[in-house]
Amino acid sequence: MAMTAPSLLLAKAFVLAQMSVCPPAQRAPQVEVIFVPHKPAYVTDVPVKKLTERMRKNPDATHITAKRGDWRVFGSTEGRTNGTNYNVSFAVEDDLHGNVCYYVDRLHFTLHYKPQVFIAAELANHECYYKVTKLHEERHIAADLKVLREYMPKVKMEILYYLRAFGGQGPFTAKDADKESDRIMETIKKGIRPFLGKLYEARRSSQNEIDSVENYKYESALCPGEWAEVEEGYRFPHPPYCLARLMFSQA
Repeated sequence: MAMTAPSLLLAKAFVLAQMSVCPPAQRAPQVEVIFVPHKPAYVTDVPVKKLTERMRKNPDATHITAKRGDWRVFGSTEGRTNGTNYNVSFAVEDDLHGNVCYYVDRLHFTLHYKPQVFIAAELANHECYYKVTKLHEERHIAADLKVLREYMPKVKMEILYYLRAFGGQGPFTAKDADKESDRIMETIKKGIRPFLGKLYEARRSSQNEIDSVENYKYESALCPGEWAEVEEGYRFPHPPYCLARLMFSQA
């Protein structure tokens, strides 16, 4: 026999009165992903020695040959994505006893990209060398922006699939509801991190061509007179190629 509208309401009231598991979500979660690129900040007062130390100590350096003792760093780029913001709103289903089920209704995710370019202080008196180094670092930023813009829709879809599978959380008692909502928020953040990890790996791989030894040799040939002066100053066994690195942070 078909159930009438009043009988359906009574059935729902019975379920809510006896809720021991969370019923299916009424609608799929909504996901909004925003990418905010910032203009690069340029730092030109750090000497070669300190830039080299930063490179060698940082595990996120993209160019592994920078660990060698006969290389020095005259330029580097830190493509930070700190300032990332999550905002999650929940839909709530409760029963007559105050037990609560939480469902992710909407997730707003903002990714800020804040590149910082370091150019060694020693290059202030070497106009050609300074320009080549600056252009090298800006190629890193351009490659980073290309990957980020292409990959953000993929991140959105992966987050959406994750949240759909996440389902209803609970039931929780009324006194535990606030604490549990905070816990769910942290669980969601941890669940999203692997998707961002794929993004950071894509960023790394996009830099290989720029940070190749062949490209360093090409760039060093653009300023032969100045390279010779710098080489004499640091007594390198080979041209002091302009190294660059990218730092990936997930604050």
